[in-house]
Amino acid sequence: MNDENQGYDIVGLGSCTMDMIFSVDDILRMELVDKNQSQKKYMAIEHSSKLNVNSVKFFPGGSAANVTCNLSQLGFKTAFIGGVGDDMNGNACIEDMRKKGVDVSSVEVFNSETTAISVILQTPWGKDSSILAYKGANNLFSEEHLPEEKLLKTRCFLWTSLTSNDGIKAIERGIALAKSQNSLIAGAPSISIIKNRPKETVSLLKKSDFASMNEEELLTLTDESQPIEGMKKLFDWGLKIVNITFGKDGQWISDGDKIIKTTPPKVFLQDTTGAGDATMSGVLYGILEKKSLKETAKVAASLSAMEIEVEGVRVGTPVKFSELEKFIDSHEIRQEIENFE
Repeated sequence: MNDENQGYDIVGLGSCTMDMIFSVDDILRMELVDKNQSQKKYMAIEHSSKLNVNSVKFFPGGSAANVTCNLSQLGFKTAFIGGVGDDMNGNACIEDMRKKGVDVSSVEVFNSETTAISVILQTPWGKDSSILAYKGANNLFSEEHLPEEKLLKTRCFLWTSLTSNDGIKAIERGIALAKSQNSLIAGAPSISIIKNRPKETVSLLKKSDFASMNEEELLTLTDESQPIEGMKKLFDWGLKIVNITFGKDGQWISDGDKIIKTTPPKVFLQDTTGAGDATMSGVLYGILEKKSLKETAKVAASLSAMEIEVEGVRVGTPVKFSELEKFIDSHEIRQEIENFE
C-alpha cells in the first residue's frame, strides 16, 4: 500500500450513479427459449396497469466509484475520476465517496446534465436485479477532464464502462498516461459497453493487464459458448490475469497457466447489486498486494459475499481489513486448482 508521498494505489475512471432500488411484488415473469436452446428470463408489466412499490431506497453507486470506495476502506489510497450533475444526487455521491476516504478532487461537475440514475427492480422471485440506467453526466466526461497528474502516479488504473465517444477517448487517454509510467491497467467492462461499443471494448482490453467480468459479459464479448474458450480468447488478446464470476456458482481466476475455481461462502442473500464490483475490488487487492491466485480469489469471493448480505452497494463491504480477515476465517471457502487448458 502507498503512503501520502507515493501517489495512488488505484485511480478509477467510470460511472458515478445514484442507485434507486424499487421492491415490487406484482411484476410478471416470463421465461423463453431461443433457437440455441438458451433460456431467457424477462420481467413484464401489464399494459395500462399500476403496480404498487413496497419500498424505495437510494444508494450512491457506479462501478469505478464502488471499487475505489471498497479499496479505500481496506487501506488503499484511491481516487475516482468521473462526472456528476450539479444536483442533490451528485452532491450525495461525492460526499459518500469522500467519507469513505476516496480522493474526489478530480470529479467533474456539469451544470448542463443531471447525475446518472439507475432504477433497480427487485422482485420476490429472485434477488438478481434488472436495471434501467440513465447515463446522464457520465456521457459528458471527456479526455480534457482527465487529471494527468493522478494518472502519472498510480500503481494501477482501473477503467469501467463509459460508452459515449468522449468517454471512450477518455479511457484510451487514461490508459496511455498510466502505461507511460508502467502502471498496471485493469478493465471491468459491463454488459453496457460490451453491447454498445464491442470493438472499442476489445481494443481497450488488449491494452489491459487483467480484467474481471461475469459469465454473460464474457460470452457476449468473445462470441464463445463456453467460459474456458472465452477466457482463452482474452489471454490471446494479451491479458495476464482473467477473473470470471458465475453468481451463486462462484468464480474462476486464471493466469493462463493455472485456474482457481472458488465456491463462494454460504451467506444469506439480500441483494446482488455491487457484487461484481466487490469481486473486482478483491482481485485488485490481491494483485497489488502480490497475493497468490488462490489468496486473491478468496479475498474476492469474501468481499462479494459480504456485499450481497446487505441491501445496496458499499454497505456490506468491510470498513477495515480486520473485518475481512474475520469473515474469511469464519467461513468455508472451497477451492480447486487445475491446469488451464
